[in-house]
Amino acid sequence: MHSKSIDFMSAKTQKILIGLGIFGTFQFLILVHLAMYLYIGGSIHQPNLEAYSFTTNFFSDLGRRRLPGGGINMPTSLIFKTTMAMTGLCVSLFFLAVPSLFKKKGTKALATIAAFFGIVAGISYILIGNIPYDVSYWAHTRYVRIGFISFFLMVIFYTFSIFAERDYPNRYGWLFVLFGVILLVQISVMLLGPRSWRSEEALYLQAVAQKIVVYAEVICMLMQAIGAMKITQEGKV
Repeated sequence: MHSKSIDFMSAKTQKILIGLGIFGTFQFLILVHLAMYLYIGGSIHQPNLEAYSFTTNFFSDLGRRRLPGGGINMPTSLIFKTTMAMTGLCVSLFFLAVPSLFKKKGTKALATIAAFFGIVAGISYILIGNIPYDVSYWAHTRYVRIGFISFFLMVIFYTFSIFAERDYPNRYGWLFVLFGVILLVQISVMLLGPRSWRSEEALYLQAVAQKIVVYAEVICMLMQAIGAMKITQEGKV
Protein backbone atom coordinates (compact mmCIF):
# COMPACT_ATOMS: atom_id res chain seq x y z
CA MET A 1 0.00 0.00 0.00
CA HIS A 2 1.14 3.54 -0.71
CA SER A 3 0.91 5.97 2.19
CA LYS A 4 -1.18 9.03 1.56
CA SER A 5 -0.58 12.50 2.91
CA ILE A 6 -3.06 14.85 4.50
CA ASP A 7 -3.91 17.87 2.37
CA PHE A 8 -5.01 21.08 4.06
CA MET A 9 -5.91 23.02 0.89
CA SER A 10 -9.62 23.24 0.14
CA ALA A 11 -10.94 22.29 -3.29
CA LYS A 12 -12.16 25.87 -3.83
CA THR A 13 -8.75 27.37 -3.05
CA GLN A 14 -7.09 24.78 -5.24
CA LYS A 15 -9.29 25.66 -8.22
CA ILE A 16 -8.75 29.40 -7.71
CA LEU A 17 -4.95 29.01 -7.72
CA ILE A 18 -5.01 26.75 -10.77
CA GLY A 19 -7.38 29.17 -12.50
CA LEU A 20 -4.88 31.96 -11.89
CA GLY A 21 -2.28 29.84 -13.67
CA ILE A 22 -4.55 29.71 -16.71
CA PHE A 23 -5.30 33.43 -16.49
CA GLY A 24 -1.59 34.22 -16.28
CA THR A 25 -0.86 32.66 -19.66
CA PHE A 26 -3.62 34.55 -21.45
CA GLN A 27 -2.85 37.93 -19.93
CA PHE A 28 0.82 37.49 -20.87
CA LEU A 29 0.00 36.72 -24.49
CA ILE A 30 -2.39 39.66 -24.74
CA LEU A 31 -0.26 42.28 -23.01
CA VAL A 32 3.11 41.28 -24.43
CA HIS A 33 1.73 41.45 -27.97
CA LEU A 34 0.15 44.81 -27.20
CA ALA A 35 3.58 45.98 -26.01
CA MET A 36 5.16 44.67 -29.21
CA TYR A 37 2.60 46.57 -31.27
CA LEU A 38 3.27 49.82 -29.39
CA TYR A 39 7.07 49.45 -29.32
CA ILE A 40 8.54 52.31 -31.35
CA GLY A 41 11.51 50.25 -32.52
CA GLY A 42 15.23 49.74 -32.26
CA SER A 43 17.56 46.88 -31.41
CA ILE A 44 21.19 46.46 -30.34
CA HIS A 45 22.59 46.51 -33.88
CA GLN A 46 19.78 48.42 -35.61
CA PRO A 47 18.75 51.31 -33.33
CA ASN A 48 16.75 52.99 -36.09
CA LEU A 49 14.27 50.17 -36.66
CA GLU A 50 10.71 51.51 -36.64
CA ALA A 51 8.91 48.49 -35.19
CA TYR A 52 9.41 45.48 -32.96
CA SER A 53 11.34 42.68 -34.68
CA PHE A 54 10.78 39.03 -33.70
CA THR A 55 14.28 38.14 -34.87
CA THR A 56 16.36 41.06 -33.55
CA ASN A 57 14.51 42.15 -30.41
CA PHE A 58 14.32 40.35 -27.09
CA PHE A 59 11.22 40.38 -24.92
CA SER A 60 13.34 42.44 -22.53
CA ASP A 61 13.56 45.24 -25.11
CA LEU A 62 9.90 45.89 -24.34
CA GLY A 63 10.86 46.79 -20.78
CA ARG A 64 13.67 49.20 -21.63
CA ARG A 65 13.34 52.67 -20.13
CA ARG A 66 15.03 54.25 -23.14
CA LEU A 67 14.95 53.10 -26.75
CA PRO A 68 18.20 52.05 -28.48
CA GLY A 69 17.87 55.05 -30.78
CA GLY A 70 17.01 57.46 -27.96
CA GLY A 71 13.72 58.52 -26.45
CA ILE A 72 11.53 57.22 -23.63
CA ASN A 73 10.01 53.76 -24.09
CA MET A 74 6.47 54.52 -22.91
CA PRO A 75 3.87 53.08 -22.56
CA THR A 76 5.54 49.84 -23.69
CA SER A 77 7.81 49.53 -20.68
CA LEU A 78 4.88 49.97 -18.27
CA ILE A 79 2.86 47.28 -20.07
CA PHE A 80 5.81 44.89 -19.97
CA LYS A 81 6.43 45.54 -16.29
CA THR A 82 2.73 44.94 -15.57
CA THR A 83 2.46 41.69 -17.50
CA MET A 84 5.69 40.32 -16.01
CA ALA A 85 4.43 41.14 -12.51
CA MET A 86 1.11 39.42 -13.14
CA THR A 87 2.81 36.47 -14.83
CA GLY A 88 5.19 35.98 -11.94
CA LEU A 89 2.40 36.28 -9.38
CA CYS A 90 0.10 33.87 -11.24
CA VAL A 91 2.89 31.34 -11.76
CA SER A 92 3.84 31.47 -8.08
CA LEU A 93 0.23 31.07 -6.91
CA PHE A 94 -0.35 28.20 -9.32
CA PHE A 95 2.61 26.32 -7.92
CA LEU A 96 1.25 26.72 -4.38
CA ALA A 97 -1.51 24.35 -5.52
CA VAL A 98 0.72 21.81 -7.27
CA PRO A 99 1.58 19.62 -4.24
CA SER A 100 -2.14 19.21 -3.50
CA LEU A 101 -2.57 17.50 -6.90
CA PHE A 102 -0.71 14.45 -5.62
CA LYS A 103 -1.83 11.80 -3.12
CA LYS A 104 1.23 9.76 -2.19
CA LYS A 105 3.76 11.17 0.25
CA GLY A 106 6.64 10.51 -2.14
CA THR A 107 5.07 12.21 -5.14
CA LYS A 108 3.82 15.07 -2.98
CA ALA A 109 7.37 15.59 -1.72
CA LEU A 110 8.68 15.70 -5.30
CA ALA A 111 5.86 18.08 -6.26
CA THR A 112 6.73 20.32 -3.30
CA ILE A 113 10.31 20.61 -4.58
CA ALA A 114 8.91 21.34 -8.06
CA ALA A 115 6.66 24.01 -6.55
CA PHE A 116 9.63 25.63 -4.80
CA PHE A 117 11.53 26.02 -8.07
CA GLY A 118 8.36 27.16 -9.83
CA ILE A 119 7.87 29.92 -7.27
CA VAL A 120 11.53 30.95 -7.59
CA ALA A 121 10.95 31.23 -11.36
CA GLY A 122 7.80 33.29 -10.76
CA ILE A 123 9.63 35.72 -8.46
CA SER A 124 12.39 35.99 -11.09
CA TYR A 125 9.82 36.99 -13.71
CA ILE A 126 8.63 39.82 -11.49
CA LEU A 127 12.21 41.03 -10.99
CA ILE A 128 12.94 40.77 -14.73
CA GLY A 129 10.09 43.19 -15.39
CA ASN A 130 11.11 45.53 -12.57
CA ILE A 131 14.80 45.75 -13.51
CA PRO A 132 15.12 46.91 -17.16
CA TYR A 133 18.29 45.63 -18.77
CA ASP A 134 19.27 49.10 -19.96
CA VAL A 135 19.24 50.21 -16.30
CA SER A 136 21.05 47.23 -14.76
CA TYR A 137 22.16 44.73 -17.39
CA TRP A 138 23.84 42.27 -15.03
CA ALA A 139 20.99 42.19 -12.49
CA HIS A 140 18.43 41.76 -15.27
CA THR A 141 20.46 39.00 -16.90
CA ARG A 142 20.97 37.26 -13.55
CA TYR A 143 17.21 36.96 -13.01
CA VAL A 144 16.65 35.82 -16.58
CA ARG A 145 19.09 32.98 -15.97
CA ILE A 146 17.65 32.16 -12.56
CA GLY A 147 14.16 32.11 -14.08
CA PHE A 148 15.01 29.71 -16.90
CA ILE A 149 17.17 27.39 -14.79
CA SER A 150 14.63 27.29 -11.94
CA PHE A 151 11.87 26.48 -14.40
CA PHE A 152 13.98 23.66 -15.82
CA LEU A 153 14.51 22.21 -12.34
CA MET A 154 10.77 22.51 -11.72
CA VAL A 155 10.11 20.55 -14.91
CA ILE A 156 12.38 17.72 -13.75
CA PHE A 157 10.72 17.27 -10.36
CA TYR A 158 7.18 17.83 -11.66
CA THR A 159 7.77 15.21 -14.36
CA PHE A 160 8.97 12.62 -11.84
CA SER A 161 5.92 13.40 -9.69
CA ILE A 162 3.54 12.78 -12.58
CA PHE A 163 5.10 9.50 -13.67
CA ALA A 164 5.19 8.22 -10.09
CA GLU A 165 1.53 9.08 -9.37
CA ARG A 166 -0.77 6.36 -10.65
CA ASP A 167 -3.85 8.57 -11.13
CA TYR A 168 -2.05 11.45 -12.86
CA PRO A 169 -2.26 11.10 -16.68
CA ASN A 170 1.20 10.38 -18.09
CA ARG A 171 0.58 12.59 -21.12
CA TYR A 172 1.31 15.62 -18.94
CA GLY A 173 4.63 14.09 -17.98
CA TRP A 174 5.55 13.56 -21.62
CA LEU A 175 4.52 17.16 -22.35
CA PHE A 176 7.06 18.23 -19.75
CA VAL A 177 9.71 15.97 -21.28
CA LEU A 178 9.20 17.61 -24.68
CA PHE A 179 9.28 21.10 -23.21
CA GLY A 180 12.27 20.21 -21.03
CA VAL A 181 14.30 19.38 -24.13
CA ILE A 182 13.39 22.72 -25.71
CA LEU A 183 14.23 24.56 -22.50
CA LEU A 184 17.57 22.77 -22.10
CA VAL A 185 18.55 23.80 -25.64
CA GLN A 186 17.63 27.42 -24.84
CA ILE A 187 19.62 27.40 -21.60
CA SER A 188 22.62 26.04 -23.52
CA VAL A 189 22.30 28.77 -26.16
CA MET A 190 21.85 31.41 -23.44
CA LEU A 191 24.89 30.34 -21.41
CA LEU A 192 27.23 28.94 -24.08
CA GLY A 193 26.13 30.59 -27.32
CA PRO A 194 27.65 33.71 -28.88
CA ARG A 195 26.86 36.98 -27.11
CA SER A 196 24.15 38.97 -28.84
CA TRP A 197 26.15 42.22 -28.90
CA ARG A 198 29.00 40.67 -30.91
CA SER A 199 27.17 40.35 -34.24
CA GLU A 200 23.76 40.47 -35.90
CA GLU A 201 23.95 36.70 -36.43
CA ALA A 202 24.49 36.12 -32.71
CA LEU A 203 21.59 38.44 -31.88
CA TYR A 204 19.37 36.54 -34.31
CA LEU A 205 20.25 33.20 -32.69
CA GLN A 206 19.66 34.42 -29.13
CA ALA A 207 16.45 36.32 -29.93
CA VAL A 208 14.86 33.50 -31.93
CA ALA A 209 15.83 30.88 -29.34
CA GLN A 210 14.23 33.03 -26.66
CA LYS A 211 11.00 33.40 -28.63
CA ILE A 212 10.73 29.64 -29.18
CA VAL A 213 11.21 28.74 -25.53
CA VAL A 214 8.95 31.49 -24.14
CA TYR A 215 6.04 30.57 -26.39
CA ALA A 216 6.66 26.88 -25.67
CA GLU A 217 6.63 27.66 -21.94
CA VAL A 218 3.34 29.55 -22.21
CA ILE A 219 1.73 26.64 -24.10
CA CYS A 220 3.15 24.10 -21.66
CA MET A 221 1.95 26.05 -18.62
CA LEU A 222 -1.51 26.50 -20.12
CA MET A 223 -1.87 22.79 -20.89
CA GLN A 224 -0.53 21.77 -17.47
CA ALA A 225 -2.91 24.17 -15.70
CA ILE A 226 -5.88 22.98 -17.74
CA GLY A 227 -4.88 19.39 -16.97
CA ALA A 228 -4.62 20.18 -13.27
CA MET A 229 -8.07 21.77 -13.35
CA LYS A 230 -9.53 18.66 -14.99
CA ILE A 231 -7.96 16.46 -12.34
CA THR A 232 -9.49 18.52 -9.53
CA GLN A 233 -12.91 18.54 -11.23
CA GLU A 234 -12.81 14.78 -11.69
CA GLY A 235 -12.12 14.39 -7.99
CA LYS A 236 -8.85 12.51 -8.40
CA VAL A 237 -7.20 14.51 -5.63
